[in-house]
Amino acid sequence: MAKAKYIHTTADLASELWHEVYKRYYPAKQLDTLVDTLQSADAIEEDIDNDVNYFLVLLGGKVIGYFAWKMENTSLHLLHLYLKPEFRGKALGRDIVASCERLARGEGRGRVWCTVHAKALPVQQFFKAKGYRLLGPAEEDETTRLPGQLIFERML
Repeated sequence: MAKAKYIHTTADLASELWHEVYKRYYPAKQLDTLVDTLQSADAIEEDIDNDVNYFLVLLGGKVIGYFAWKMENTSLHLLHLYLKPEFRGKALGRDIVASCERLARGEGRGRVWCTVHAKALPVQQFFKAKGYRLLGPAEEDETTRLPGQLIFERML
């Protein structure tokens, strides 16, 4: 898939999923701005230029989600993991997280971390069940991007 088409597919999917996931946490206007700022085609292209790796999740040839990660000094930062609602709870997220952990280990990184919305209790439970621990609230800056986030980490 050509880079531009791939980026636009990812941005369209991100907009759809972010609006579905975050509509209960942010007012509509703020959510539109967050999506535009953080997951527009331009924002994704800028991420990729800054060593963020984006992947579309396909099942039976259909795009059903996406995830993104970046290697940092001693860790892999899982920036995004979103699946369409009908594909949640089917072990796909578990497999994606496990593959990120394997990749981090293979690259000699001792830690995987991510941020989760403070009100997204099922997502927090998901990461806790995978052996992640809550470190506390994320600073609201360029690394977290979304307000109201908690940091979860797993030492490998």
